[in-house]
Amino acid sequence: MQTSINLQEPFTYSIIPLIVAIGFVILETCYLISLRKKNKKVIKEQENVKAIPEKNIKNIPVIKEKYLNQLDTIEYKYTNNMIELRKAYQLISEAVRLFVFEITDITTQNYSLMEIKKLNIPTLYELIKEYYEPEFASKSTGDFGNSINKARRVINEWN
Repeated sequence: MQTSINLQEPFTYSIIPLIVAIGFVILETCYLISLRKKNKKVIKEQENVKAIPEKNIKNIPVIKEKYLNQLDTIEYKYTNNMIELRKAYQLISEAVRLFVFEITDITTQNYSLMEIKKLNIPTLYELIKEYYEPEFASKSTGDFGNSINKARRVINEWN
């Protein structure tokens, strides 16, 4: 039997909305993954910076004397032209950082300037900040006498 009615085409969906939806889901997933990695990095950085211990049973006067003697040696070598200004600043910075390490057990000798700032020890931060330019500039300039006296003052005034 013949009929004059033709069959309709099957119902089809447009593929464009499906592609847009999949693309949106992929972008959202990538964003959430990157956000999670960034948060973990910030938390990890915060965990790496220690707080100053409240009680310390170390012999602070002996430690102070040790590092004050080191500063005297550095000053002697610089004034007798045995080391250059850049090396003198590097040695002062190292001595101060090691002093803080011995007193507090915080490995400041491995910290950058920003990590030292996070420690909330303003005197140490200001001192190391002052030494950065003479240590790392292409041509070292600085007031060595004033800088080494500041280092002595920080060590002497440490509680």
